[in-house]
Amino acid sequence: MTDDLEDLKKHIGNKHSSEDVVTASQVGRLAGALMVDHPAPNKGDAVPPGYHGVFFPGLAPLSNMRSDGQPKSGGPAPAAPLPRRRIIGVRADFLDPMRVGDDITRDTEVTDVVIKDYGAGPTVVITIRDTISTPRGVSTIEERDFLSYTEDGPGEMWPAPVMPADPSWSKTYESSPVMIFRLSASRYNSHRIHYDRDYATKVEGFAGLVVPVTLVTYLMMELVRAEAPGRPLTYFGYRSEKPVIDLGPFSAFGKLDGDFAEMWATDYEGDLAVTAEARF
Repeated sequence: MTDDLEDLKKHIGNKHSSEDVVTASQVGRLAGALMVDHPAPNKGDAVPPGYHGVFFPGLAPLSNMRSDGQPKSGGPAPAAPLPRRRIIGVRADFLDPMRVGDDITRDTEVTDVVIKDYGAGPTVVITIRDTISTPRGVSTIEERDFLSYTEDGPGEMWPAPVMPADPSWSKTYESSPVMIFRLSASRYNSHRIHYDRDYATKVEGFAGLVVPVTLVTYLMMELVRAEAPGRPLTYFGYRSEKPVIDLGPFSAFGKLDGDFAEMWATDYEGDLAVTAEARF
């Protein structure tokens, strides 16, 4: 197993390119999942930062899917031979907005593979960098960290974060299976922990369905945009501290200090689940 994991490092530097077209309908689907007005209904309208996530869907055939509903492999990313996988962090720089009607290109590269044991068995974190371009140049550069781990969990990957204090805004959301489904559908995400309750609880051992961390962070982005209207978001990054389970409402908080915003989210038990920051 250790040798197999070490072999993953040879994929660092792998690259892949893909193409898509920015459509108002796809932007609208994400807006509907987030319960906000359509931000770009017409050709030429600027698309808000973050909405790039509904383009370039992974179109792996069913024959190339793992038992958890995720692709075995695809693009330049290696397939870690571990049974559990989820995204744990994202960092995105927004340079120039996509516009409805744009032909867009995504250049993807494997930038790092980290193999460690945090006390519960081996883990692999694969970092992928996406550079998304429009006819006008680079629009978004995003790095995503994908964690693979054993049935025993990832272990204690980092010290427990301190709960931030004194938020300037907050909002509580019901953990709606419909909202979870619509978000997953808009991103073509078939990971079973988000919609198959029997699988999530009986196979992966969660207490319920897992609310996608992308859903939580999209809602956080909408809140910070509402707090700073007219100010373009230039950076957003987050770390998943704990999976959010749909057994109760979750809440998002934030505070703005000049061109910097600190944000966080808690789960139904009040535990810190996501930490994030944004810059304008």
